[in-house]
Amino acid sequence: MLAAAFSLVVSESLLAECHAVVVRPKLRKLHGLTVAKVEAILTDLAQNAIVLAPVGASPAPDPGNPLLRALLAARADLLLVTGDKPLLRDAGMRARGMSPSTFVAATGQPAGSNPAFHF
Repeated sequence: MLAAAFSLVVSESLLAECHAVVVRPKLRKLHGLTVAKVEAILTDLAQNAIVLAPVGASPAPDPGNPLLRALLAARADLLLVTGDKPLLRDAGMRARGMSPSTFVAATGQPAGSNPAFHF
């Protein structure tokens, strides 16, 4: 996981949502992974992540993100790395979120590098 430069944090419900989305036929056609490979990747993610139980959180302006808000509410030291512009613009998320490019710059990865996740 990027030489342990950061910890990945997930919840069981977030992993379940990821699974449900990534195995949709249209997405499977795009990424070309079998359901078994998707499950293996998510299992590896869970085994190498901190798995937290989400807690109640304030309602999200975007109703599609309650799992992320609940996970962030579980610990004050968590930071969300996302390309979701509405989340990044949300006043309640400003101190808790950053774009992938900002994250890469903050962790010292060279610009344009593509650090590999090892599964």
